[in-house]
Amino acid sequence: MAKKFGTSSTPIIRAAQTDARKNVSKWRWGILGICLSLLPFFKIFILGIAAAFVYLLIPKIDLSTHERVQIYSKHPALYTEQYRKIAKMLRFMYILCGWIIGIFILNPI
Repeated sequence: MAKKFGTSSTPIIRAAQTDARKNVSKWRWGILGICLSLLPFFKIFILGIAAAFVYLLIPKIDLSTHERVQIYSKHPALYTEQYRKIAKMLRFMYILCGWIIGIFILNPI
């Protein structure tokens, strides 16, 4: 989709990705993954429900600084799409990593 807007939108995409990485709390979503691994039943099923929940949860775009407002105003639809895509992916990755770490902690080899 980014190719439709040409090379002028590349800074907007990069800004959205950077902002999403800053705003997604790594430790919070990782702890959720660890907690999911503590549940004794249907661990993969619970992980799937968490993944669906993260996909449906719409991240809020933080426009607290003037620079973000300027970048967002250039092309809000592209910025919003990229921001949400990266935020959802990061949330899922942190949950998955936390879940895997929890499994390793609970089931020593």
